[in-house]
Amino acid sequence: MRELTLLETGYLAGLLLFSLVLPLMMSFCGPRRAATKKSCMNTVWIGEALGAFAALVVLASPPSAPYAAAFGLVSCIYCALVLLRQIRAARTAREIVV
Repeated sequence: MRELTLLETGYLAGLLLFSLVLPLMMSFCGPRRAATKKSCMNTVWIGEALGAFAALVVLASPPSAPYAAAFGLVSCIYCALVLLRQIRAARTAREIVV
């Protein structure tokens, strides 16, 4: 296995920090109903899988490491926005029912 440069290590550290965003969002303000929670968890797992893929690309290919880190950042932001939309829809549906 090759040694990582400081920049590649920084990319991996950033991706690791971004991997905490979606699960923390889900635990702090996620829905309580099982059906809605499953849909939100699918979004969290998709975001985590895309981040893991970006980390693997950083480890495998030094020339594409910045692009993979940017892809990981964009996918995390996109999944966070989708998760927020799902949480808001679940809260709205709960208020309508109650």
